[in-house]
Amino acid sequence: MKKNKKKHSGYVALIGRTNVGKSTFLNCIMETKVAIVSDKPQTTRKQILGIKTTKQGQIIFFDSPGIHKPYFKLNEKMMKDVHASLLDADLVLYFIEIDDQQEDEFAISMFEHAGKPVFLVINKIDKYSKAKVLAKIDRFKDAFTWSEIVPLSALKGINVDLIKDLIYKYLPENDYFYPDEEYTLQTEKFYVSELIREKLLINSKAELPFTTTVKLEEITDKKEIVYIRAEIYVENLSQKRILVGKKGNFVKHIGELARKELEEYFDKKVYLDLFIRIVPNWRNSPHILSQMDE
Repeated sequence: MKKNKKKHSGYVALIGRTNVGKSTFLNCIMETKVAIVSDKPQTTRKQILGIKTTKQGQIIFFDSPGIHKPYFKLNEKMMKDVHASLLDADLVLYFIEIDDQQEDEFAISMFEHAGKPVFLVINKIDKYSKAKVLAKIDRFKDAFTWSEIVPLSALKGINVDLIKDLIYKYLPENDYFYPDEEYTLQTEKFYVSELIREKLLINSKAELPFTTTVKLEEITDKKEIVYIRAEIYVENLSQKRILVGKKGNFVKHIGELARKELEEYFDKKVYLDLFIRIVPNWRNSPHILSQMDE
């Protein structure tokens, strides 16, 4: 009789500055949408878990908020998630871009203290020549004792299978931590509120991406239709006016985009009620920030 092959399972932290493509990578390797994506900084505000199970083993990804200086309690909370991901991980994937001119000393100091294997992942290589990619590797290769250096395009799927195979090589031998069919631990409530926020991020400008959040008030399955009521928090009247738009067109557009994707998610009609609420300084409110974990 053939012996069962040993499985390699463990936790992998996705670390990097904002907008380096960590969430795009997670969605690509998971082959489904787990995390929202936009071109706005600090899109990811909370650690997102993605669970990838194959015959080789099980990878539990921590998609962390981007590394940045915390100016509000919200940002302090986000950076705590970064440190928690690093602490709990068996392996770290550190994402950078070709345009990054120098290594992030703060991030590298975190890796040195963590004492865990770290991959240097150079993302968005589809936008640059091979010569530029090689130059970037040469520039960063001695900044830290990297376990692997992997050029990647999460958007185009370039080297995603390669990095997956490399991850399994570095993970410890373990049984699966979660059932085969589990792919994330985030609640339906959290995912729906994030999806609405994604549409807001993609379509808004100026300070709105930073000063808004979405709180889901109700989600009810009424057999033929799903009713969703959500509040969009802003910090002042001028932000509310921007979000409402002329004759309410802007918030209506956000609702239409969100509803379309929510109907795909629920596989049925969705009635989405969006309300805008002014909550001054919500980013420093412990009560509101605690609700983000629900």
